[in-house]
Amino acid sequence: MKKSNWFIRVFVGIMLVALGATDAMAQQTLDDVKKARGLNDTDVLAAVKTFMPRGGRDEYFSIVGTGNSGTMIVYGIPSMRIYKYVGVFTPEPWQGYGFDDESSLMLKKSSLDDRISTYGDMRFPAFSEKGGNYDGHFAFFSDGANSRIALLGLDDFETKQVLSNPLYLSTYPGVAVTQNTEYIIQSSQYPAPWDNKLTSDMKSGVTFWKFVEGENIHKSRMIKEKSFTLELPPYTLDFFDAGKSSSDGLLVGLADKDGKNYVYVIDYNKLAKAPSKKVNDFNVVSFDEAKKNNAVGFIEIPTTGKMLRVAPNGKSFLVPAGNNVIVFDFAKVKSALAKGTVIALADVQKSSIAIGKDVIDVAFDQRKNTAYASAHGDSKIVRFNYESGKTEKEVKLSFKPSFLMTPQGNSASPHSNYLTVVDKEGLYENYPNVGPIRPSFQHLIDISSDDMTDVYTMTLPQANVYGSVAVLRTTIKPIIRYPLGTNTRAGEISRYKTVAGQEKIEREGNRVHVFGTLIRSHITPEIVTVNEGDVVTFHLTNLERAEDETHGFTVDTYGVHGSFEPGKTASVTFTANRPGVFPYYCTEFCSALHLEMEGILLVRPTGYVDIEQEDVVLTKEQMAGFKKNYEDKLVVIDQTQDVINSVVTFLKENNFGDYPYVAALVTDAFDQLDQAKSSKEKHEKYAKEGKYKQAFLWAEQYWQYQVKTADVGLRAKKLLEERINK
Repeated sequence: MKKSNWFIRVFVGIMLVALGATDAMAQQTLDDVKKARGLNDTDVLAAVKTFMPRGGRDEYFSIVGTGNSGTMIVYGIPSMRIYKYVGVFTPEPWQGYGFDDESSLMLKKSSLDDRISTYGDMRFPAFSEKGGNYDGHFAFFSDGANSRIALLGLDDFETKQVLSNPLYLSTYPGVAVTQNTEYIIQSSQYPAPWDNKLTSDMKSGVTFWKFVEGENIHKSRMIKEKSFTLELPPYTLDFFDAGKSSSDGLLVGLADKDGKNYVYVIDYNKLAKAPSKKVNDFNVVSFDEAKKNNAVGFIEIPTTGKMLRVAPNGKSFLVPAGNNVIVFDFAKVKSALAKGTVIALADVQKSSIAIGKDVIDVAFDQRKNTAYASAHGDSKIVRFNYESGKTEKEVKLSFKPSFLMTPQGNSASPHSNYLTVVDKEGLYENYPNVGPIRPSFQHLIDISSDDMTDVYTMTLPQANVYGSVAVLRTTIKPIIRYPLGTNTRAGEISRYKTVAGQEKIEREGNRVHVFGTLIRSHITPEIVTVNEGDVVTFHLTNLERAEDETHGFTVDTYGVHGSFEPGKTASVTFTANRPGVFPYYCTEFCSALHLEMEGILLVRPTGYVDIEQEDVVLTKEQMAGFKKNYEDKLVVIDQTQDVINSVVTFLKENNFGDYPYVAALVTDAFDQLDQAKSSKEKHEKYAKEGKYKQAFLWAEQYWQYQVKTADVGLRAKKLLEERINK
């Protein structure tokens, strides 16, 4: 005993010393931290500029394609925190994208051979626009590897539509939108036959996907039947952008052919009215028809253009080429296009501004006529005025810059004190080695003053980053739940919607449909029995209304997974080809009782015959034990109810209905308690009959619903207290 007490005293002493040391370390001053880490005032200022305190919110949301991975990254500016990865062109298991039936069907339909592609190449996204300004509704991507185009809703950051271009084998991995999102524009990249025959002519093209905004974001779609493609000779096509304001109706882009470099110009409003033909069941306007209508033209430029950007006012567009940025006059381009297909550079060029070695990209500032250019070969960013043709300031960097972005810089209203710069090489002396392949790197440059400063280096794992776009965070209006039973891909209430009390299992031959619900912390039904070889579909509805109460669902070893946000209905289908007992469970932590959110799939082997078993008769001692357990549980139930009642009183006295988030939690809590009614009836019924084993089990079930109710209620109370004390 003495030895044991000595050990305890020593252990406690050591812990107190350790805690004291930790506390002392925690009390370090800023100067102490700077000294310990070798930081100077410039380092600290950079850290403060990007620091986001707990509860703070970034000024901008930015999206970027992961390139090879086929997914989208959402991050914040200026913190440069990654908020989420979103499946777009390839399966993404965390969200069940490409694993549940709804998203799998969408991806399969986007393939010309009914398969799910496991690779995508997405580089330059675009946001939807109204009057040339970002409206915060949609994002679009092009898949260069599989000739697809995707639409994402920004209220839930989820992919809503993926279409395959039936003409191109090679697609440029970027998109542009017209100033009111009438069209989403996509082009081929490398020339190829459109019928995939070796003897056919090589062709290129530019596709104008007609976009129709529906009654809500989730029902908006690109309409193939109303879209069209301009057929072009075999040019290699590169970046392109749509005009705005006075240049609305024009598209300009980069092209190469036979060793020569061009800017192409297209009047798509004229093309929309021109005669077309069907090729691969798609509307195609021939090159000859476009020339006849003065709807296409080419400007030869002296060297390869690396990028093309339309200025915010729509009067100019800029092309980095070689060591210069060429500035074009849109009005002169439009006038020249009306006269013929060949346009002389001298007739439409406003200026050519010397920037530095190997200019890659340009981005626009909120300052009038101000832009930035990346001189890759000189490792610098240059600020310049594209109207006067003069450079103003530059900042030398420790890396070779490539692609640039200012928040809202591709819209009519650039809005930022920040510039992001992609570093495609990622050669840093102090970078901790994680193997031969490295993440992508993006730098944040403070451009708020005359002197520009590199303040942050961001790593983006699992990504080959090129271009990004950013919008004011407040422009996007994210939701926190769906209307109950929503098929989020289709934007409508699912025919498989299931509410509490209506769970069921339907069988027809070897086809089994399970209509179930998910709510903390219960999957209903809890046991599903099928036969070996049955095709099984779980149609599940998340009944939660509380914020961030997502549930996942998987069946062990069967390779299915779904993510069910509050209100969402989705399905997973598989063939039960292995007999045995297979747990299914929630894969997303949802509450303190998360581990209880599970069930069992029983797969009976072929030829299995049920054997009737007699009921087990309990001894008097066993029955007495269950009776005591039942009576003890009733005491716990009463105590838990007291907690619930006190919470309800507090909520009512403080007008919880005035706070929507709190009200949603309260509704959710009472939904939990409503589900407990049948459990209460059953435990009372069995107790009256003296069947205390069954009574105890149903009382336990009732108490679990009580705990869930109390859990949600206490969260509502805490949230209400926070709102009241603000």
